[in-house]
Amino acid sequence: MDPVRIEEAKRNAIQANCPQELFRLAELFTRLGVSLYAVGGLVRNSLLGLRITDIDICSAAPPDRVIELCRRNGLSVVPKGIDFGMVEIHAGEHHFEHTTFRSDSYAEGGAHRPSSVRFSPSLEEDSFRRDFSVNALYFDILSGEVFDPTGGLADLEAGLIRTTSRDPDAVLSDDGLRIMRLVRFASELGFGIENASLDSAKRLAGNLRAISAERIRDELLKILLSDVKYGERDAGKVFRGLDLLDRIGALDVILPELTLGRGILQKPQYHRYDVLGHCLHTAGEAEPTVPSRLAGLLHDVGKPVVRQRNGNMHGHDTEGAELAREILHRLRIDNKTVDSVVFAVRHHMYDLNNTAKDATLRRTFVRWGYERTLSVAALRTADVHGSGVITGRVATAERWKRVLAQMKEENVPFFERELACTGRDIIRWLDIPPGPAVADIKRRMLMHCAVRPQDNTPERLERLARDIAAS
Repeated sequence: MDPVRIEEAKRNAIQANCPQELFRLAELFTRLGVSLYAVGGLVRNSLLGLRITDIDICSAAPPDRVIELCRRNGLSVVPKGIDFGMVEIHAGEHHFEHTTFRSDSYAEGGAHRPSSVRFSPSLEEDSFRRDFSVNALYFDILSGEVFDPTGGLADLEAGLIRTTSRDPDAVLSDDGLRIMRLVRFASELGFGIENASLDSAKRLAGNLRAISAERIRDELLKILLSDVKYGERDAGKVFRGLDLLDRIGALDVILPELTLGRGILQKPQYHRYDVLGHCLHTAGEAEPTVPSRLAGLLHDVGKPVVRQRNGNMHGHDTEGAELAREILHRLRIDNKTVDSVVFAVRHHMYDLNNTAKDATLRRTFVRWGYERTLSVAALRTADVHGSGVITGRVATAERWKRVLAQMKEENVPFFERELACTGRDIIRWLDIPPGPAVADIKRRMLMHCAVRPQDNTPERLERLARDIAAS
């Protein structure tokens, strides 16, 4: 296959992103009589002026010869997926994932893993087993030539994600996860999706049921953080990715509890969008961390269920917290993140009208903890901005942050261990045995010091302990 001519500046941009270890590795591959190519993200992102996050390479060399060549020349090799021709090569500080040219066959149903693999000497055949044209650009490391069998260069120019095959069903039906990858790349790169590819994704969204929860989780989280992959925080970019998942029908498969909010309208003075749209917008408005984006996405997931049961949405925070826990466990989210998200969902309606007294806020914030209070305040801001009605500062969230800052300045203890006494001190002061009474006194001391931090001294805490015991 003939190379494609590209501008010298673009060729230089790709070469500049190839570390020296890669050129040395390419020279080693000539001993096998093959050329070594960079493929996918390095080529694509170099041409777009985006940072490189990983380096994938490929050649016609079978994996056993690659392993032998590398080890003979002192390079470490990890056989990551030897049956699929994949080995990880360690050269200096860099890791390169090498894949042998191949063609794949898949069983019906959209399962992610190929049912059979055939190694091939053909770069062109390898290109058409890949998912999208912008990911099927090959750069010969030594010659500097670019190969574009599927038209990826034109799609880069047009800002378009398109399957490598002119028949998108042939690509998307093989692997259901490619439907989410289609959305993820469009969201990360800010590209449109070619109409035929989008229509195919809509027809085949049900194939996501054949994909493991872990792989769905990974793609969903990448979509939730798609704005900060290459740039700065952008609520619109995240919303667009989630909205594409909804339009395709993928959300109905992966988050059916959330899509129950589709079409459920809310009071227009507070909400411009239906419940589902509000959740998608809130996710985009949230801080660019996994827990914050998940909390924004799921904060109102309880509304449809509560509305159907009670005729109103009161208590959706409590219901939503349990639903969020079930969803996150199903997606195999780690327990620390689950706890953080569930806590924020459970408390996102607290003091909605901003009527709580400062003393009440202080005690509540100590019970919650400093970091979790900040997370709920951030969710409150995202929730309000995600309504599509109100912009700018959110009074409750700003007040909470002011109170928190003042508490920090006053050295308010947020944990019992930060009290200027121990359980043994209380036992000695009051001449009582260890037990629940000691724990209760410490808890009440902590709540007292939340409002009066100046009393966090041994002398004053002793008097306070005696007063508590006598009450």
